[in-house]
Amino acid sequence: MAINRISHITVFVDDQQAACDWYVDKLGFAVVMDNRDVVPNLRWLTVAPEGNPDTQIVLQLAHSNDEKSRVGSNLMTVLHSDDCEIEMKTLEEQGVEIVDPPQEVPWGVSGIIRDLYGNPYNLVGPKQ
Repeated sequence: MAINRISHITVFVDDQQAACDWYVDKLGFAVVMDNRDVVPNLRWLTVAPEGNPDTQIVLQLAHSNDEKSRVGSNLMTVLHSDDCEIEMKTLEEQGVEIVDPPQEVPWGVSGIIRDLYGNPYNLVGPKQ
């Protein structure tokens, strides 16, 4: 098969800078690209886990009514952590909404958070 990986996931946002700040400050992500020169009137802004830019989140400014209706309604995205419980505690201390606190599940430890727009993220890691 020719498809061999996911390179980008688009998240529609109302404010690109506020979204960027949230992903950098709360999740510890790094800005991979921030370019205003590719397409006129478009800021191409992507973030990814520090040191791992293989799958980037595109923070896409919602322009049309259809795009605006999609802000905060992304499907669940799964993020990995080496220590889910400590990571979730740190996120909670930083004011990140915890939907489901970390708990042991058959595949490890799992918890759910929401970003500043309400998009859900499942944080998973190995059993400690």
